[in-house]
This record gives sequence, C-alpha cells and structure tokens, in this order.
Amino acid sequence: MFKKWIIYLTFFYSIYSYVTFFRWYLGDQQMIIEDSLYLSLHASISLFIFTILIHIFYHSNDDDAAQVISFPPIIFLFSMNSGFFVSTVNMYHFQFYSVPKYFDFLRNTEIGLIIIIFAILIISSALKNFKEKSEDPMPTTSSSLIISDGIYNFSRNPMYLGLCLLQVGIGMALSFTHIIMFTLLTIVIYRYGVIDKEERYLEEKFGDKYISYKNKTRRWL
Repeated sequence: MFKKWIIYLTFFYSIYSYVTFFRWYLGDQQMIIEDSLYLSLHASISLFIFTILIHIFYHSNDDDAAQVISFPPIIFLFSMNSGFFVSTVNMYHFQFYSVPKYFDFLRNTEIGLIIIIFAILIISSALKNFKEKSEDPMPTTSSSLIISDGIYNFSRNPMYLGLCLLQVGIGMALSFTHIIMFTLLTIVIYRYGVIDKEERYLEEKFGDKYISYKNKTRRWL
C-alpha cells in the first residue's frame, strides 16, 4: 500500500507540475529564468521517479514471455520526459545550444492534435484486438496465440507505433521540439529492448506460423 501511495503521489505531482509549467510556457506571463528551471525540474524529476519506481516495484517477465527490458508505456514516458529535461536544463541553465529555426515547422498545435488523435485510434484498435481474444497486451506475460487480423494486418507493432506517434503529436502540440526528437530514443529502445525480444520469443514458441506472419507484415508500417 505504501508503494502505491508513493507512486500515486509522484505521478500526480508530476502532472500538476507539467500543467503548471506549460500554462506558463504556452501563455503570455513573464517569468524569471530561475523560476522556469525550478518549475521544469519539479515536473521532470518527479516523473523520472515515477517511471523508475514503476519499473523497480512492478516490472518482471513471466518465464514463458518475451524478456523485455521494461513496460512499453513506461519507456514512452521516460523518453518523452528525457526530452523535456534535456531541453529545459539547456534553455534555462547551461544554454549550450539553441534549436535551429528550421525546426519551427514542428511547432504546430493543430497538426499535433491530429497526430495525437490518430495515435490514440491506433492504440485503441490494437487493444481492442487483444480484448476480443482475451489476451494480455503487456509483453511481460505469456502469449497463447498470434494476433494477425485487424490493425495487426498492417503492422506487427501498432501499439508501439501509436506510442511513438503520440510522442510526436504531444511535442508538436506543446511546441517542444526536444520531445519530438527524443522519439528516436523511444524507437531505438522499442526496437532493441522490446521488439527484438518479442520476436525471438514468438519465433521460438510459434515457429513457422509466426515466421509466415512476420514475412508478410511490416514491423512498423
């Protein structure tokens, strides 16, 4: 119970701090640079603590499961938060560099919201497939069948694709290019820390059936 309370408190405090920061960042109110750094650190550090605690307290792989490095949604949150942290610490403290102006096309609230909606639809469709077949979508648990219909007819990993698109959409909607850039980190971690391990597990368990599906359906899109 104590562990859950710590996790809830760090998560909700992080959300509160993020909302407070972006209300200022996207608004017209002036703020001294030290206070901006203070706000951003409260948001990012509390979310880092949340993701680390979730991983330490709850991550474990079943013996009959892909031995993934962590929960995919936690990887997504960690990567997105890392982009925010690097950006704000650079902007409000070190000021080692500035993002070139030609990346400004990535700051677009309307397009960002469209991408977010599209990403949510992809993830929801994939989760619906799992629910219809009474399968657990979390890769830390055992798989009893290969899902290859619906959206899985177009992508072997639509949920990971959706999470990556969601990160891009959030970065665009919030005018935060580092969040978008760190999508590359999300992709790399998914590719080598999750997908490779899932594919190895599914090939060993389902053999030619999975290999046939793998050969006809792309990894991402």
